[in-house]
Amino acid sequence: MSRAIALSMLSLFITGALIASSVTAAPPASAATVHGAGTYEGGSAAISFTGTWTTLPSSGSSGGSVRYATSATASASLTFAGGGTIAWYTWNSPWAGIVDVYLDGAKVARVDNYAPVAETGIIGFKAATAPGTHTIKIVGSGSNNWASLGEITHLDSFVVGVDRSTASTPAKGVRAADCPAATTTVRTAGQLSSAMANAAPGTVIRLADGYYTGGGFELRRSGTATRPIWICGGPLAVVEGWSVSEGVGLRLDGVEHVRVTGFTVTRVLQGILVKHSSDVVISDMTVKDTGYEGIHLYAFTTDSVVTHNTVVRTGVRAVAYGEGVYIGTSQRRWDDVTGGVPDRSDGNTVTYNAIKASGAEGIEAKEGTTGGVIAYNTFEGHQDGSRAWGWVLINGNDWTVAANTGIDAVEDAYASMAWGDWGRRNEFIANRGTANASGYGVWVQDRQRGVTVTCDNSIKSAGKGLTNVYCSP
Repeated sequence: MSRAIALSMLSLFITGALIASSVTAAPPASAATVHGAGTYEGGSAAISFTGTWTTLPSSGSSGGSVRYATSATASASLTFAGGGTIAWYTWNSPWAGIVDVYLDGAKVARVDNYAPVAETGIIGFKAATAPGTHTIKIVGSGSNNWASLGEITHLDSFVVGVDRSTASTPAKGVRAADCPAATTTVRTAGQLSSAMANAAPGTVIRLADGYYTGGGFELRRSGTATRPIWICGGPLAVVEGWSVSEGVGLRLDGVEHVRVTGFTVTRVLQGILVKHSSDVVISDMTVKDTGYEGIHLYAFTTDSVVTHNTVVRTGVRAVAYGEGVYIGTSQRRWDDVTGGVPDRSDGNTVTYNAIKASGAEGIEAKEGTTGGVIAYNTFEGHQDGSRAWGWVLINGNDWTVAANTGIDAVEDAYASMAWGDWGRRNEFIANRGTANASGYGVWVQDRQRGVTVTCDNSIKSAGKGLTNVYCSP
């Protein structure tokens, strides 16, 4: 690959002191296994080493240790699948040298890892990569900062990231204003139940203004990609239950290609439940005064969008179950809901929602879920007695949490927690807010799981500071 091609496909974010240098060719990498997204610790068999490397215990490093080499020719390399990002985590220290970084045989960075005091969890190099096979290699240069006491090269880990948009904007045609002309207009609860029971691809059910009392409205019919089913109404079309202690306002079970938009759900135990479904869009809804959660996607619900909704006063019966938007299922209920396996409610997008006075977290993504986006949402306060871990709580893997904002957290504003093999490789990018609370802006329970908190997060009035991990450029 030419130097021009190699450099044109990279967006470089270099920490340490990058020393300008012409790009020179490195020996081509030998054939190697191609590795996917994940964190590859210094002791990983996926990494190829030359020279002598020593392992040093380090509680501040992602795998509990760091590897280092003193030889100028020692190298460490990883062959990986591109299309996302690649990062080299390292140490800065009084004994560190200057390290050359190669991608696909081209030297793309020279990084000075000297610091007067040792610092762990440092990103020495990070870049975006095009799809395809790539190899990153770090090599000691044999030189150092004039103040350094040595020429040591450190390797904490290589982290291969997946390609995830920081703000997936919902596709055209999923807002209330885009609802097509009605094929069926309903005015009573009975008419609504009947219309949902008989829906077919292309059906457009419009709720006239008024009250649809009783809740428990259920859709088990699917549309198609070109002819989705729509259930539409204005904010004065109100689906209501008898009390916040019983019932579900609207349930979608085993459906595909469905759009629910524009109307109000209130005074029920659970607002909108979406189970075992895909390509469902919930937009411009008002969900308020629910006993438990407001909107819940679970039981293998995938590739769905929750956008531009207003969710207010959830958890009024029990704050612990009062998430505004809830993705997945707690591992304590996998036996009941998913036959004992993780609830792979993957690839869901939660954007542009306004969530106020939630009993629990404003948005929570449970262990078992992977690869979703939570972006551009706003949060305002919690119910009295709330023990929420944050406005956003992530227990799953590979989630992107970006450009959200809030006011008045319970303790931490945003959080990534760990359970089993979950809580890995989540990203918190450019989030804002005023926490007015005693915790962190972004709290990471287990710093050894490749969770990234970028330095452009800005959460004011967080008593413990921005984050308990090193922020990334």
